[in-house]
Amino acid sequence: MTAVIRQGQYQGLQHKGVWEYRGVPFAQAPLGERRFKAPEPLPEGKEHYWADQFPLASLQMNNPIMGVNESSQDCLYLNIWRPEGEGPFPVMVWFHGGGYLSGSISQVLYNGAELARTQQVVVVNAAYRLGALGFADFSAVAPELQAVTNAGLRDQVAALEWVAENIVAFSGDPDAVTIFGESAGGFSVCSLLACPAASPLFHGAIVQSGAADFALSHEEANKVASAMVAALPGEGSAAERLQSCSDKDWIRAQNASIKVLVNRGLRDTTPQFAMNFLPVVDGDLLPELPIDAIAAGAARDKRLLAGVCADEYTFFQYGGVLAGQTTMEALREIDDAELLRRFERGLPGHGEAADCYYRDTVTPDPQRTELDRLSAMESDRLFRVPTLRLLDAQANQNPACWGFQFTWPSAPFGVPLGACHVVDIPFVFGVTDTPAGVYFTGGGDDARALSEQVMNVWGRFAHGDAPDWPAWREGRQVQQFGPGDSLVSLLDAQGEALWEAIIPVPATAR
Repeated sequence: MTAVIRQGQYQGLQHKGVWEYRGVPFAQAPLGERRFKAPEPLPEGKEHYWADQFPLASLQMNNPIMGVNESSQDCLYLNIWRPEGEGPFPVMVWFHGGGYLSGSISQVLYNGAELARTQQVVVVNAAYRLGALGFADFSAVAPELQAVTNAGLRDQVAALEWVAENIVAFSGDPDAVTIFGESAGGFSVCSLLACPAASPLFHGAIVQSGAADFALSHEEANKVASAMVAALPGEGSAAERLQSCSDKDWIRAQNASIKVLVNRGLRDTTPQFAMNFLPVVDGDLLPELPIDAIAAGAARDKRLLAGVCADEYTFFQYGGVLAGQTTMEALREIDDAELLRRFERGLPGHGEAADCYYRDTVTPDPQRTELDRLSAMESDRLFRVPTLRLLDAQANQNPACWGFQFTWPSAPFGVPLGACHVVDIPFVFGVTDTPAGVYFTGGGDDARALSEQVMNVWGRFAHGDAPDWPAWREGRQVQQFGPGDSLVSLLDAQGEALWEAIIPVPATAR
């Protein structure tokens, strides 16, 4: 089937009840003089294209595990799946994760064919510039560049503008657009909820392992940009070196700059380590911290589904074991004093209180280590508590707000990680029996059945239907997907009290 739009004609691929369009551009390539600028619309055209090749990922380090063996600055593309039939179908626009540094819209875990086919929706995977290309703030260190802030977030808005203009040609309904994403994609969805330019372009949002406080001030972002410029080779001004360096040198300098410690969320109680190319509160595209904007009603007309995985941080805590860089035995040698130091590093001024709380409430898995206590704290710091704040803030503005938690246990290569980060994705996209899906879920009939349940919830939400569990305001409980009780609270009363002093509740959300 050929989709005819202003920029040309795109011939898709048909397979098992789905038409797939790979590598459809939504903006001009951000190369040359456009490298540091906002995305620009494509010109009109009448050429015919075969949309049969997946695009390269945004510039990043190669990562074969994620299927990224090559990347490019020329990265502003979409992959689209539409079911057979007349439509119009609701549209679901996906933003991938990867810490704003890595990932691709073409990863197997994000293949939208099954979600499109079973739920009768159009699935659009939208790419965006990553790392310093997408989220560095060069305004202070290289003002002569006249570089925009939040280029990656502007890419996401441009993708939504393209959907609004063109998705009818792919049998999509531009008046029924749901944005969804996981990890950095979930953080992006939260930023878009607070972004005035994006507001008219979507109608509902699904946040998976996301947060509305992953943003930096100009001052904090300047620290990162300055460290990157200092790591660039060559001579000349900062602008000259940024413009002339090779992709290899760019990545090397970018890697050096992520070692800078910054204050995430415009506060100093939750310092950010190793993931500091984040949206910037610039007073322009992103006028204020997303959670504050949402609490004040920036997204009061949006329906929201938001949640976490029960054991988010085990994926990172034990990543060295999975990679063969360490062993469980070595990690078991970490003593209480070192654990307390790590608690205090992550929660300055609150480490001892947090250490006591997690010592009382967490029983480490016998196959893992005492680091489970730290992992539980980091799961809460990065994901669970920010999700609570998001649900509270949005539910005060719009009762059409629901929470969830995945509890399906993951054991890649036999390493038990519980319901770790990323375990939700194979269920959402119906790919539990693919090699990547089996890695996280184990595959099989039970995983497939849970995937059907999850896809039905996501699909019904996109169609405008309410999930079949109580809305957030009716008891502040979430629906669980996997083993355990059907409805639970995300934190107990003691935990709520501990975290209120660390990640404050926005005044307008109280």
